[in-house]
This record gives sequence, structure tokens and C-alpha cells, in this order.
Amino acid sequence: MRDEHDSSSLADSEKHAVKIHQKIISTSPLALDRHGMPLVPQPARFKDDPLNWASWMKWAVLIQVGFFAFLGPFNSSVVNPSLVLLADRLGVDSTTASYTTTCAIIAGGLTPFIFTPLTNIYGRRPVTLFAILMTIAGGIGSGASTSYAGVAVTRALNGAGFGGMMSVGTSCVNDMFFLHERGEKTGIYVIFVTNGAHVAVGGFLGAAKGWKWDFYIGAIITSFPFIMLFNFKGNMIPNRQLRLSHFTHSFAMLKYPSVTLPFIYYTLSWTFINILPAITLAPIYHKFYNMGAGPIGACLGISLTIGSVLGELCAGRLSDVIMYRMAKRHDGVRKPEYRLYLSPLSAFFMPVGIIILGATVGRTGFIPRLVGLSIGVFGLQIGSTCLYAYISDCYKPQTPETGVLFNLGRGLSFFIPFVATRLANEISYLWAWFTFAAILFATYLPVAALILRGERWRIVAGTPTFHRYL
Repeated sequence: MRDEHDSSSLADSEKHAVKIHQKIISTSPLALDRHGMPLVPQPARFKDDPLNWASWMKWAVLIQVGFFAFLGPFNSSVVNPSLVLLADRLGVDSTTASYTTTCAIIAGGLTPFIFTPLTNIYGRRPVTLFAILMTIAGGIGSGASTSYAGVAVTRALNGAGFGGMMSVGTSCVNDMFFLHERGEKTGIYVIFVTNGAHVAVGGFLGAAKGWKWDFYIGAIITSFPFIMLFNFKGNMIPNRQLRLSHFTHSFAMLKYPSVTLPFIYYTLSWTFINILPAITLAPIYHKFYNMGAGPIGACLGISLTIGSVLGELCAGRLSDVIMYRMAKRHDGVRKPEYRLYLSPLSAFFMPVGIIILGATVGRTGFIPRLVGLSIGVFGLQIGSTCLYAYISDCYKPQTPETGVLFNLGRGLSFFIPFVATRLANEISYLWAWFTFAAILFATYLPVAALILRGERWRIVAGTPTFHRYL
């Protein structure tokens, strides 16, 4: 169904909201930031506008939705350091065992296409509660399964749930914070997303209690935000009707270069920097360094957490500073392309990290690989923060839909277990990982073009016709 048809049939309540918003903006004096520049967007006079919330409340919600996002990669990857144990128990090789994680990743990338339209119509709270229950049920089911097929199916259920949990974060960030704050706040949210897969508890827990408890711990931890959210009150969104076209809005955003090019770059960045080490580290460290699940998990978690935190220190807040200074030079105009000024750092550090990972397999001790991991995720954090903030600035009303695409990008990383080890066995880890680095660098070049041509391309492409009332 065409977007134009959907926009022409906006509900009366939505049209009324547009008129009210326009009237408020036109009759209210401009609100200014601490530098004396107009706030973007301008807050409404109503206290319930998230832009008018107290600072502590905004931070509380940011941490909450960030934790939801953290639990997605955590649930998908918590068993990865124990893949050798899982493989032995299920009677398969470690590569085949990793496909259970693939099931969760695929499901987590697809279900936001369903959950996001539901949250737009029925509200975020009820839909998120249901998604959390699916995540918990999938985790318990995986731990209780005794066959490979059982683990694969319940892992898919687990992924379907945490995909829904991750579908609310970016839209919440944009609802609460002004444009000049979004770099820092988006970066904090991205830290949660990036580090979910890096927590090392799965390795030690699997070694001490068995691989089943890697799944159980995910279900237990996920139950805490369910209890927290169930104590909150919420209301259904009135006078909204679900239409078939709502499920295609995310795909409609792919016609805009400022969405499609970052989407491709982010997908491969997540694949080669996050999923590739998560899937291959356990077999490599077990084979070449004779490490157990606990130390493997610690190696993965500590090195990548350090890299991502350092990356954020060089990305989020600095992105806001660059935005302010460039706007000051250009009569207060804040162009989204200013968010991409830091992105060349990601195009350097991520390929370097990948090459170090491949070059050191079996040739050095395990520490140089950890350095490569940290370097790679340092670049991933910078790149992710830049891309999230850029797309949000370009198309704020469509943030839920672009967030769905980023979730899909993480889901598309499922292909890497099928090719990485096989390619390394044929041409060596060095050349396999070098190939991945070259592919990743090549996909950055169109993103770099957005820095120079992005504004013009956005004008030519026009603006989406749905969610105009936001």
C-alpha cells in the first residue's frame, strides 16, 4: 500500500494534533538553550510533553530503555563462551551449535517490523510487556530443552521477544531530548546496545553450572525490567487504527539515501565487529589457547567493554559540541550532516581491529587479539553513535521505523557463522579477516559522500508523508 494513500487517510485526531502543534509553535515565544540558540524541537507548553520532563526522569527512562536494549544482545550472546559445552551436550560441532544463536539473531531482527507498528497504535508499555514475556519464556525453554531442535526453536522465541524490547529505545530518546543533546544521549543508549553481548557472566556460569544456566540467567535478569515496567501506569493511544501500510513504513524509508547508506554500513559494522568475534572467539581460543568458557567470556567482555566506553567518550558529547560549533558558524542552522564529521574514525579503527584479529590467530598470545577487539569496537561505538544521531536528526518523526531497520541490520548478521570459519580454513584467518575489513571500508565510502552531498540528496528525495503529526 502506498504511503501517499496512508497519509491522505490520517485519522481526524492526528490532523487535529497537527493543528494544535502548529498553533502552539506559532503563538509561543521561542525557548532557548543555555547558549542562547533556539531549542530544536520547540517544547510544548504542556507539562506532559517529554521534552518538559524533569532531568532525573529523562535519565531514568533513558537508563530503562537502554537496559531493554542491552538485554537483547545479552540474551542472544550469553551462551557464546559456552558454545563448546553446548556442542558437546547436543552432539554437534561448535559451528553448528552457533546456529542456535543465529536463530535468535534472525528472529530479533524481524519481529520489530511487527512490534513497532503495534507500539505506534497501542502504546509502548503493553507491547513491551508482551515482548519481555516472550523473551523470558524463550530463555527458560532453551535451558529446559534436551535436543538441538528444541534449543533452536526456543532461541527463536527468545529472539522474537528481545527484538520487541529493542524496538522502543531510539524513539524514546528522541521524544525526551533536544537536538543539541541527542549525540550524548544517543551514545549512552548505544553503549547499552553494544555491550549487551560483551558481558562475561555466561562463560563462568556455564563452566560452573552448565550451559543451561546461561539461558536461565538471561530469563532471570530479563524478569526484573518486567516487574519494574508492570508497576508503571500507561494508557492506550486513543482514536488510532492499525492499517496494513503501517507494517511497510520501515521499508519505505529505504528509498532515502540518508537512511539506506548508513543502514548498510551499520549492518556490516555490527556483523564484523560484534557478531564475528562473539561467534568465533570461543572456538579459536579453545583450539589455539586451550581456554575454558569462563576465561573466554572474560576476554570478550572486558576488552570490548573498554573499547566501547572509550569510543563513546570520543563520540557522543563531542558530536554535540561539533553540532553546536558548526551551527554557530552558519547562523544557527543545525545540519544533520554535522553528525557524520566523526565517522571517518570508525572507517579507520574498525578495519584495523578486524585485521589485527585475523593476523594474530595462532601466531601470538591471546592478548594482541584482545587489543584488536578493543580497537574494533572503539570504532564501532563512534560509528554507531554518529549514524543513530544522524538518521534521527534527518527523520525524527520516523525514528521508530529507522530503528526497526537498525534492528534488521543486526539480524542480518546471522550469515557470518556460515562463512567466517569456512573461509578462514580455505584462505587463512589473516586473509579472511582482511577481506571482511576491506568490505567494511568500502561500504563506508558512500557514507562519507553523505557529508558532502547528504543535504542535497535529502532535498531531492523529499520527506516521508507518514507521521507528519509528530
